[in-house]
Amino acid sequence: MDVDNVAETVNGSLTSARRPGRGAVHHHAPSTFSLFNAAKVSRPQMLRAQVHRSRLDATLDASVRVPVTLVCAGAGWGKSVLVSAWVERCPYPVAWLTVDRGENDAQSFWAYVVAALRAAGAVPAGNPLGEWQTVPSDDDERVRALGGGLKRLHAPTVVVIDDFHEIDDPGVLSELSALIDPPPPDLHLILISRSEPLLPLHRLRLAGALGEIRARDLAFTRDEASRLLTRPGLDLGADDVAALVERTEGWAAGLQMAAAFLAGPDRPRPVTDFTGDVRPVDEYLATEVLAGQSPRMLRFLLYTSICDHVCGELADAVTGDDDGQRALEELELVNDFVVRLGAKPRWYRYHHLLREALRHHLLLRDAPMVPELHGRAARWHLARGSIFEALGHAAAGRDWPFVGRLVVSHAAPLILSANRAALMKVLRAVPAAELATTAELMVCAALLMFDAGDWDTMPAVLEGARELLRERPEEERLPTEITIRSLEMSVYRAVGDMPEVVGETTRLLATLSKLRSAQVPSAAQFRAVALNNKGVGLLWEGRPEVAERFLSSASTAARAAGVELVAINALGHLAMLEVMAGSVREAARLATTARDLAERRGWTYALQSVPAHLALVLAHIERHEPAQAERVLQQGRRAHRNEPEAVSRITWLGTQARLALAQGEPARARALVAQARRQRDSRIRAPALDRWLLLTESEIDLRTGLPEPVERRYADLATRGPLTFAERVRWAQAAFAVGHVHLAEELLAGPPPPLSETVATVEAHILTALIADSRRQGLRAGDELGRAFALAEKERLRRPFISMRGGRLERLLGRRNLLTGRPTAFVTGILQDTDAAGTGDEVLHRNGELSEREMEVLGYLPTMLTAGEIAAELGVSVNTVKAHMRSIYRKLGVARRREAVTRARAHGLI
Repeated sequence: MDVDNVAETVNGSLTSARRPGRGAVHHHAPSTFSLFNAAKVSRPQMLRAQVHRSRLDATLDASVRVPVTLVCAGAGWGKSVLVSAWVERCPYPVAWLTVDRGENDAQSFWAYVVAALRAAGAVPAGNPLGEWQTVPSDDDERVRALGGGLKRLHAPTVVVIDDFHEIDDPGVLSELSALIDPPPPDLHLILISRSEPLLPLHRLRLAGALGEIRARDLAFTRDEASRLLTRPGLDLGADDVAALVERTEGWAAGLQMAAAFLAGPDRPRPVTDFTGDVRPVDEYLATEVLAGQSPRMLRFLLYTSICDHVCGELADAVTGDDDGQRALEELELVNDFVVRLGAKPRWYRYHHLLREALRHHLLLRDAPMVPELHGRAARWHLARGSIFEALGHAAAGRDWPFVGRLVVSHAAPLILSANRAALMKVLRAVPAAELATTAELMVCAALLMFDAGDWDTMPAVLEGARELLRERPEEERLPTEITIRSLEMSVYRAVGDMPEVVGETTRLLATLSKLRSAQVPSAAQFRAVALNNKGVGLLWEGRPEVAERFLSSASTAARAAGVELVAINALGHLAMLEVMAGSVREAARLATTARDLAERRGWTYALQSVPAHLALVLAHIERHEPAQAERVLQQGRRAHRNEPEAVSRITWLGTQARLALAQGEPARARALVAQARRQRDSRIRAPALDRWLLLTESEIDLRTGLPEPVERRYADLATRGPLTFAERVRWAQAAFAVGHVHLAEELLAGPPPPLSETVATVEAHILTALIADSRRQGLRAGDELGRAFALAEKERLRRPFISMRGGRLERLLGRRNLLTGRPTAFVTGILQDTDAAGTGDEVLHRNGELSEREMEVLGYLPTMLTAGEIAAELGVSVNTVKAHMRSIYRKLGVARRREAVTRARAHGLI
């Protein structure tokens, strides 16, 4: 080729050059070089508005410090635009060559390279390249001559070769490889290509001699996209820009087309309308990405586009071929619209817009094939345990019976897992008319009701599903029957029928124990659910020891089976069991573990987390931490509002009542207990819940000076069966308050409490100390109080001391401190709490201590003597006695004689 003709023509005719069209094929440069050929060695002029991107300019600035820089990305990523803008301010001579298929010949290619160097003024006088008339035809001679000339460039020179992906001639690639390995000292080569060049770049990369800019670098950031999308008629907010960047993945051409689409004549248009099947995008991708594909590769792309992610094996299953891995790796090498996921060539995905365009073309070309393709993908995923991918493809193929079978055999228990939202998305996609067509789809309808908390409608739907199963073989019925029974069990629990919960779970666990895993793949999840429900049922039936075993097993089984909402619920109920039994430290640990797990999974406000919230509130109450209890209660309120179960609703009200009492609001506490009783549905059968509410109500009565109802309540309850230790202590408190000291001692001397009932045990020691003190048994009182402190301090219990406050207890505490020396911080805190919380003390401090004469009158009030008879005993007038009585009532903050006696006894005054 005549190099002088090329150079001469280039030097004289570059004023209005334009880039050639992509993919055009041209003949070798003739001796008389045309204007078009002159454009090949000129930098393309970028007519559209540019966005300066300093981060990429900095990368290109560094390119002059390494021999080779590769700018590699697919069509429309802005490769040439970026390099062309950078060239404008490059301080060195820049030779620009745009190649096409015509340069797949060594002589032609090097003729244009030399012409580009001459046009850039990079070839000094005396350099052999400046004296060439033709490019040598001998390969070895050509490489030696080129190498010698390139080594004698008089200053650093940049050579840009655009569209290098068009070069696949082995001779050109071999000679260029020889020239850059090792590279000439002052030559800096920038290759712009849509695919990875077949050059020894790995050696340059290892030597640190290669700069690289890929599609991920060229992708526009939100800030860059915001500037690119600024134009008349287009006003996009930050959220719209972010959505476009996500949809286009920062693809420059995609953003430009989005801007044109959104600013078009039909504006305003929502950003969601911009998809891969919009005509400009579809045409661009069809021309630039799909047009060059072979029929076999195009079919591969169309068929596999139904998958959000694809690997070689899945591609083979979908296409029916056996070269999926090879095809994906080839596509990744030549196309930035095919993205590898992870470091190893296993999984891939297509660019969002390309995938949408491919799916559009698939519908146009072979719509009847789409359901079959989704079915193949669903079966492939199912065989590998990818349940939700299988469900997604089955739904996309509108194979609703298959969706139903997948749900009952594999997915139903996952409504209690991290995948709940994904399962609901699939179920909501099933047309309403289809939900009554098969037993499995009727179960899907029941699952939708479960999610909505529609317990009343579920039983009829489940019965309808069971009816549709009757004619099927037992083996075929089994997965659906187990799902139906599990959902029926959930209904019993939701309405609070705990005996039915225990009975149904017992039968279900027996059935599950006989199954092989192949018969019901989700058996492990069903078992975890059943264990938890049985534990909950046993807890509220009043069988805590057995309940603990099932709840512990449920927590372990649920985490192993991947149904972590079940684990959270089991841990929360274990915490409730512990705090209601009186083991506060263990309850706080379990509740915190459950809440932490819920927070990590984003389920802080899930219904299943309510027991953990309530248990932690109750633990804070026992430790007399009302502020912390209030905070946790507020955190749990949102979870509680999500269609709570009946027992959970009553427990919530009882917990609020206990907190109100701890906050010094007994009237509000009593109102909350009354509300809990009003809301107690007739279907609720939960004896332990009733007994717990009774304990709360009894404590309210004792705190407000009403011990008589408590005595009557537990005397009646004792005729129907044995009392718990906590109930005996509460009865003993009431008996002591009304002067039945011998009965109180008998109740406390009954069967010893379980080791876990720490709270009731502390209360029993305090009460025993008070009884001993009333009998003037000082040493015994001190010993009992010491035992109470020793137990309470381990669990940080302070409520028992607050609830049993009064003058007698404060005096006991004071005497103990005198005997034991400096009190511990725990004891000091209790002394401060009892002083601050003592309602009776506050009244006495505010209204004045009782005088000596008033104390004498007070001593007669528990007797049956009238005011006149008391006056006669004291030798004063009846009016004087009545005046003293009015003063006593005022100072004690009561209105009647009986209330004065109760309050005085509570404070150790009589």
